Amino acid sequence: MDISFSDVYVHPFDLFLIFTYLIGVLIFGIYIGKKVETSKDFFIAGRSLSFWVIGLSIIGSNIGSNDYVGAAGQAYSIGIAQANFEWIGAIPAMIICSFLFIPYYWRAGVFSIPEFLGLRYSPSIRVISAFILSCFTILSVGVYLWSTALLLRTYLGWSYGFSILVTGIVVGIYTITGGLKAVTITDSFQVGIMFLGSLGLAWIGIQKVGGVESFLVEIKTKYPNHLKAFLPMDHPVFPWTGVLLGLSLVLSPAYWCTNQVILQRTLGAKSLWDSQASMIFAAIAKTLVPFLIVLPGFLTLVLNSEPLEKQDLALPWVIKNILPPGLSGLLFVAFVAALQSSVDSALNSTSTMITRDIVGVITNKPLSDTQELRLGKWITFFGLVFGMFAAPFTNQFEGIYVFVQTALSFFQGPMFALMLFGIMSKIPTPKAGLITILGGLLFSILLSFLQWNMLYIAFGSFVFSSALLFIVSLFTEKQKQEILNKITYGS
Repeated sequence: MDISFSDVYVHPFDLFLIFTYLIGVLIFGIYIGKKVETSKDFFIAGRSLSFWVIGLSIIGSNIGSNDYVGAAGQAYSIGIAQANFEWIGAIPAMIICSFLFIPYYWRAGVFSIPEFLGLRYSPSIRVISAFILSCFTILSVGVYLWSTALLLRTYLGWSYGFSILVTGIVVGIYTITGGLKAVTITDSFQVGIMFLGSLGLAWIGIQKVGGVESFLVEIKTKYPNHLKAFLPMDHPVFPWTGVLLGLSLVLSPAYWCTNQVILQRTLGAKSLWDSQASMIFAAIAKTLVPFLIVLPGFLTLVLNSEPLEKQDLALPWVIKNILPPGLSGLLFVAFVAALQSSVDSALNSTSTMITRDIVGVITNKPLSDTQELRLGKWITFFGLVFGMFAAPFTNQFEGIYVFVQTALSFFQGPMFALMLFGIMSKIPTPKAGLITILGGLLFSILLSFLQWNMLYIAFGSFVFSSALLFIVSLFTEKQKQEILNKITYGS
């Protein structure tokens, strides 16, 4: 592993802030870890979390590397159309999740989304869905670690390898020892830093341009296409038809209503009210996020006279070249915190699914609480190691945001069809669910070979999977009525 360093000057006060944060997170994680005694403590925080802690943690997990680094890079590349992922995508889906999906997850008493699917359909679907989500989540760990390495390389001059190693060690210790509770409380603290740092960046960056009016004139004059909220139908990444069909109807609802990384926090709430209120609280905070993640890309566009080597370097460039000592270090800590939040959330959710939904089902014998806790910690460790080795491959893609959304488009359509109609209707059967999840994945792969846009893949696979689910259900045996009465709409 390359541990070379570039000759980059960093103000001593900034270094002090950075290392104080890293050491503080380690100490806190170890402290929380002393209170983790059962698998329930590790996986869902003993169902003890308040709504505001969960809400802040949801924001921290969501606006990690994929948003702060990837979305800033996309804003640098295509403009304000990137904000559609928040305004059109996230906020409506979060409200739907709070009122329609969370009550059924909570009533079922499950630890994970695959566990709910297994209850609604069959153990086979539980294992398959857990495998798909775990593969994606571990791959995401590599993406998040690479995003952190981009920041550390640009700001501190550390090599990519050394940056990944340091981040992995820090996040690994508090995630493995403290479980979900350490993750959520750490996320809550990190979100506060993120918002303060982002506001400071917005203020100083716009002042350097000459004020709000000068900033807008500069964008309108030199980059008028970056102010278009909707891009043409033939746009290779974000066509407006794809945004309305694939993003708003499938990708975003599927992400917010069936994503284990996000929803595991709500399953750790101390009451159903806290679980639902946490998502509404997060949706309110989410309204500010587009301004904070799009603006760095615009500032780089205006203030940097030379084109960036890669669009994902937009945010690191702003932090390094615009902010004064102190605020620069604070904002750097904020974004490292955001990236760490993504990593710790992904690791914790993966350990839950592999331990309970794959190993626990395949072995066909219940694990003891001690065995589940020990296995969960080991899976967290190995997931982190795999992510560290996979991280450099992220560099092969043009932008991490598009990479993550493309990966999601392959399975979100079938998953969302299973979950949505599994809750809303008693018609879908276990065998239909199994055929749908496998057939939907194959159909998504086919659309990819036909070079469909990722947004159209998501919409097309959802329509196909929905039709397949109901057609096959007409000829297969229904789920037991006593199970349906507990977890379907109208019960």
